[in-house]
Amino acid sequence: MKRKSKIEKVIKDYFEPYYFSVLDVSEQHRGHQGFREGVESHFEIVIVSKIFDNKNKINRHRMVNKILKDDYSKDLHSVTIKALTLEEFS
Repeated sequence: MKRKSKIEKVIKDYFEPYYFSVLDVSEQHRGHQGFREGVESHFEIVIVSKIFDNKNKINRHRMVNKILKDDYSKDLHSVTIKALTLEEFS
């Protein structure tokens, strides 16, 4: 399973999102540190979920990074995260 598909599945299962987007931006980092040809290593993730209610930005990011922990230990290099409540998204 490709990394993007795996991330999408984990987000669906864990966060039960109202909306989410996972964008592979690895190619935009060609020539930068952490870029490897053919490797999904850089992502932009947006998640809108009730699970983020009453949690600050740091804790939301920790939650997302926790589900990506195994990928970080391999060749995932960078993730930009926007973790929003439904109210913030509306």
